[in-house]
Amino acid sequence: MFDREEVVQTIQRLQSTFEDLSVRGLRAVGGDQLKVLSSLHEELDRIGAAHLAGRLEAVITGIKNDDRSSARALMKAQASLRVFERILTLETAQAKMSLVFGGACGGGSGEGIAGHDDGDGEDADEEEESAN
Repeated sequence: MFDREEVVQTIQRLQSTFEDLSVRGLRAVGGDQLKVLSSLHEELDRIGAAHLAGRLEAVITGIKNDDRSSARALMKAQASLRVFERILTLETAQAKMSLVFGGACGGGSGEGIAGHDDGDGEDADEEEESAN
C-alpha cells in the first residue's frame, strides 16, 4: 500500500496540470508539458490508479495526434480524477473512524471502498447472482 500523502500529492499535481490545460488550451501544449503528463501517467500506474492512468493516456495521445476528441478525453480524465479523489477521501475517513471506534464502523476487516468488500467474505457478484 502506498502512503496516502504521496497519493494526495500526485492528485494535486494532476489537478493543477488539468486546470492549466483547460485554461491554456490543448493545442498550446508543448514538449515540457507532455513530459509532465507522461511522468504523471507513470506515477498513476505506480500507485495503482490504472483507470485514471488510462484516461490520462487518452489525453496524451489526443494531444500528440492533434485530435479534436482530446478535449473530451480531458473532461473524462478530470471526472475520473474527482471520483478517485472522493474514494480516497472515503477510505481515509473509514480508516480513521475504525481507529477511533475500534473497528465498529465495518472498516476493520474489509478491503475498503475501492475493493467493494463489505466484510462478509462473499463477493458482491455472488450475492447479486444468488438474489436473481
